[in-house]
Amino acid sequence: MFEKLGHLIVKRRKSAVILFIVGILVAGGVGSAVFNRLDSGGYSDPNSDSYKVYKYLTEDLKLSDPAVVIIVDSGATDVTDPVIAQKGVALEKKIAQEDGVTKTISYWTSGGEATLKSSDGKAAYILVYGDGEAFTPESQELGKRMQKNYDGPYDGLTLYAGGVGVVGHAITEKISEDLKIAELISIPLTFILLVLVFGALAASAMPLIVGVAAILGAFFVLYLFTLFTTVSIYALNLTTGMGLGLGIDY
Repeated sequence: MFEKLGHLIVKRRKSAVILFIVGILVAGGVGSAVFNRLDSGGYSDPNSDSYKVYKYLTEDLKLSDPAVVIIVDSGATDVTDPVIAQKGVALEKKIAQEDGVTKTISYWTSGGEATLKSSDGKAAYILVYGDGEAFTPESQELGKRMQKNYDGPYDGLTLYAGGVGVVGHAITEKISEDLKIAELISIPLTFILLVLVFGALAASAMPLIVGVAAILGAFFVLYLFTLFTTVSIYALNLTTGMGLGLGIDY
């Protein structure tokens, strides 16, 4: 079978090369969207008792953790001060109107719930709930926007954005950035080593071409997987390492 395939490719080598280039470009273009669809969670064993309790609370009792927690620091003024309370309520209303926010709870709108206020009374919490579960792409997207819009000085207050949505987005961003740096370092160094080993540019470029093609193709496959199941963000590291390594090895 492979002998016949080889003869066919050699016979139609120009068409094969064009088809290969088009396929890789399409795979790379579509596969690049996988970065925003990967899950930075996945730390819980689905068969553990704690996870079963978590699923019962979230699915049966409809209880969930907030995607984002906004800390409202009022400085030297107590959060019970009427002016601070007015600003806090107005801020919560604005946050509640953001896309992806399903509900909000704060110290001021909960009737003065003590757990939503710091021990010194100078800071309060606004809990922001979204559509997705913890560490899902939806939660991360909400965390990204909340941190962009509600982190820093705000109307005489100081805001700090945190929670699983913000942390998940930070993990995804960090891994993506580190992956780019690793590729910028590893691919040129690998090419130099291959030139030293093979002694020819064409022979040295072939393993890299195969490796890069394998990586882009794997990104496309991972994207397809994300359409119907959860894929971990750490799959990117394995994809890059194995794609480049196997491309050189074979």
